[in-house]
Amino acid sequence: MELRANYDVLTGLPNRRYFIESLEKRIVRCQRYGDITALLFLDVDDLKVINDTYGHSAGDALLVHLGKLLQDNIRGSDMVARIGGDEFALLLDNLDADRVENKILSLIERIESSQPVSNGQILSCGAAIGYSFVGPADTVTTLMSRADEAMYKSKKRA
Repeated sequence: MELRANYDVLTGLPNRRYFIESLEKRIVRCQRYGDITALLFLDVDDLKVINDTYGHSAGDALLVHLGKLLQDNIRGSDMVARIGGDEFALLLDNLDADRVENKILSLIERIESSQPVSNGQILSCGAAIGYSFVGPADTVTTLMSRADEAMYKSKKRA
């Protein structure tokens, strides 16, 4: 029951509910001890187009592929979760802004150069990523709102 309640059925990653619980704990830790945590929001490019063109099984294959790619490219102390249909969130600890931005560039490069396959069809893959650091007065809502806004700004620039 706990597995079903806390993990995404498709990707096996933590789900939104579990992610928010984890984020609440990280915010408290950052505010109490001065730790640094960055929240990254990732939005998959054109998932609807893939679903409409190749079918929902192709879209699902892409999401599974991205979940694995993200999980394989973070440290054990970090976290990646699927928080919505085509949205993932990551928590990265103890990285300054330059290292977070380099990590984002690396993830985008890996995503764009990957070649997920569904039913013999290579799927084009891209994503927009925005981030925000935990601040001294943050709540889950304020932090997620800033990261979401940064992701949409990133999407508009692309």
